[in-house]
Amino acid sequence: MGRNSWIGDGIADSRNQLSRRGFLGSTAGALAASSFGGVLLAGCGSDDDATAGGSGGGGGGGNSVDEATFLTIIPLNLGFISELLGELNGHFKQQGLKVTIQSTRGSAQALQSILQGSALITRAGAIETVLHNAKAGAPLVNVGTQWRKSPLGFVSAPDAPLRNPADWRGKKMGVPSKGGTSEITFDLMLASANVPLDSVQRQVTGFSVGSYDLVEKGRVDGYVIGSVETVLFPLQKPEAVVVDPSKWVEEGQVYLTSQRQLAEKREQVQAYMNVVKATMQDVLNDREKKYMTIISAIRKKYDFEELKDDKVAQGVIQGQVDAWSHGGVTTPLVTVPEKWKKVYDQLVNAKLVEGGKNPQEWFTNDLVT
Repeated sequence: MGRNSWIGDGIADSRNQLSRRGFLGSTAGALAASSFGGVLLAGCGSDDDATAGGSGGGGGGGNSVDEATFLTIIPLNLGFISELLGELNGHFKQQGLKVTIQSTRGSAQALQSILQGSALITRAGAIETVLHNAKAGAPLVNVGTQWRKSPLGFVSAPDAPLRNPADWRGKKMGVPSKGGTSEITFDLMLASANVPLDSVQRQVTGFSVGSYDLVEKGRVDGYVIGSVETVLFPLQKPEAVVVDPSKWVEEGQVYLTSQRQLAEKREQVQAYMNVVKATMQDVLNDREKKYMTIISAIRKKYDFEELKDDKVAQGVIQGQVDAWSHGGVTTPLVTVPEKWKKVYDQLVNAKLVEGGKNPQEWFTNDLVT
């Protein structure tokens, strides 16, 4: 179940960060050569497919249909609720879009494809987006912030709880990969309390609930888990201590395209963001039924592991709903300038990027307001 959890690693390994030379180089055939596992979402299905609590909505496409590709940086799962409902509830069709979803081997590949124009849009971490723009000058633009917090959790044992950054000094942390988004998030948490980054050892571990055995045996003092595991731990290991890094780290999940595609395909990007907004309302409309209308509809077409148990599926959806309004922001998809700047400032403070940049140039709210 944890394999498809949103965690961010294998996703933004620092050794594979985008370089100016990389995205200015030859672009021909990049997407075709990348061995993606594609899943066609037929946004042109019949109206009878709108069975997942859909709110209807205006059509943006008339009789014309635009093809667009959305890239997931992990395998498609319940965490991509907008993409799933965009198909099932007919929103893609209403907006004149025929969307293909393809999974990449991590965000570096997805972002490269976006920059090359091989795909229209993806969703990735705010930290990673700002890091690439600030460090490599990547012309990525955030067109909508959906999650307003990190999807990660840091787990430790109840007899040796690690609840605050200072508690980690002299400890060993399990991370899914060296240099990935999870480790960067952990580093930012340490830096927020002036804890030296080299005061904590790192060891590559899994992020499933089963990896908690490493904590119990004393091989690590704690480790990183993803969004699904934050739901599973209270059910399967309720004694474990799970800490949300959002108290110290500004993070989120944002929809991204390139500056060039935003200029050349603005109507398609606008249509896609209209779908995202409509599907978020679909989810909110199903809260009183504990999301079971949505879960039942998705089960008819998909067999994601997290769909097998009602409580887990409900928890994964509720986690997304909570993340959408984290910090008290109630306007869907709007990027708050002060919070976006904070993402950049914390990277500067941790000496991961240079100061003096203007992060306000890397997002727009024009498509979601």
